[in-house]
Amino acid sequence: MQGERVPPLHARIGLACYKCFKDEDIRLSRCSGCHRISYCSSECQKLDWRQHKAMCKALSGIEKNNPMAVATLFFSLPSEPTTDLNVLHNMTETHAANILGFCERSLQRQPNVLERNIVGWEPRCMVCTRTDQLIRMEAAKNGTTSEVPKKLIPCSRCDLSFCCSPAHWEAARALHHGPSCEDGHDGLSHCDMNREVRADLKFAEVMAGAHDESGQFRWAPERLKSSWSSLVGLSWEGEFGDEMRRSVGVPQERPMGPWVRAASEHLSMPMSILYALEKLNDDDAWTKKHTLTIHILGGTMTEITAAPMLEEILHRLSEVKTLKLVLCGPEMEGNHIPRLIPLETCPDCTRLGRKRIHEHVSDTYHGYVKNKGTKFEKPDLCIAFNSGASQASMHSWPATFKILVDRKIPSLFTAYNREEAEGEAALLRKAGATLLPALGPIKNPWGSIKVIPEPNKIYGFYAANGWLAGGFKQ
Repeated sequence: MQGERVPPLHARIGLACYKCFKDEDIRLSRCSGCHRISYCSSECQKLDWRQHKAMCKALSGIEKNNPMAVATLFFSLPSEPTTDLNVLHNMTETHAANILGFCERSLQRQPNVLERNIVGWEPRCMVCTRTDQLIRMEAAKNGTTSEVPKKLIPCSRCDLSFCCSPAHWEAARALHHGPSCEDGHDGLSHCDMNREVRADLKFAEVMAGAHDESGQFRWAPERLKSSWSSLVGLSWEGEFGDEMRRSVGVPQERPMGPWVRAASEHLSMPMSILYALEKLNDDDAWTKKHTLTIHILGGTMTEITAAPMLEEILHRLSEVKTLKLVLCGPEMEGNHIPRLIPLETCPDCTRLGRKRIHEHVSDTYHGYVKNKGTKFEKPDLCIAFNSGASQASMHSWPATFKILVDRKIPSLFTAYNREEAEGEAALLRKAGATLLPALGPIKNPWGSIKVIPEPNKIYGFYAANGWLAGGFKQ
């Protein structure tokens, strides 16, 4: 329903009530139809039944009366455990696509986002991709249904990864507990990253209960830096931890991890902009401009919501007097005529006569440039946050790539993960861009460190602006 929160990850995989999201000091019961989600009470289940009913019947019907579906789902299961991630991810993506296809035929419509989430994040064995449903179907096939139903075994440390047997956990141990998960940070293992995800879920619940029904914690630094200093070699915790602790009043003995990770989701925008400007310029002349102009491509409500955090650009550039941001994208409200929106600045910036100006344009960027004609002014940077250019809207992005390359506009594209980053990098090179190695495709040192497990996979995470897809200035 509109206005309700999307069930968080632990609710999607049955570790929290799918209706009220509670997961502590309660007894959860699995839905007896689909066995995928859980409820803390019959009251929560009744309240959710109208929304869940259709997908529940579609999912349960797969194993009850669809022999073709059963045969299809078992076809690609490996006979032995494997730690080859390409093989595992291909199997999970194929399995999820098959499940959604069967459900679509049953529903006689495409599953909505909530329904797709239940399938995308369905728990599965880390080394053979079996799910609880496949285990039940396998038991029925082998005539062992009279025994106690076998279920996936969760990791005792993180509860977010699973295997179908102790033997498979032994096979998965190095993969799960080994060092340096690529999509993580600070050399943490896959299991350690899962534990951070659980901590972040609990933090989001506290924030939602306290003041923000979206569960998002937003924090904008208030101090002004006296001069520009390089971002190379700095870290989220080191740069913001102490200041945030003082700002929000967290006791000294409590870790700042959940707070910093939550704040990084929106602060990754200004920090990625500043990092790109530093890498794209040969000197620091850009830090001393009177007006700094940034064009944000594919702008959406996400960038509008992050407006207070984007003032961090001014706070780190003491000599810049005006920050002009042009948010351009088909999803922006209005029409092709730009809407100029002066924004308030913090008290210190106001006292110093500094300004923030936002311009909203409902158009593609190449359309915006064409409509401006001879009045178009080259910005200091064009940036597209998590554009998805290699996976969605592929028909419109190539024309924008061409404009950026032909006009030699300094640009940067970010992505959620390695796969998207490498896909966008290939498209940018195809358009003629010469990518700077320091700007991608590579892990973004200022990408959000609030990560989410990848859907339809058993290993890996994604994050807002987690990767730099490519930066260029030719």
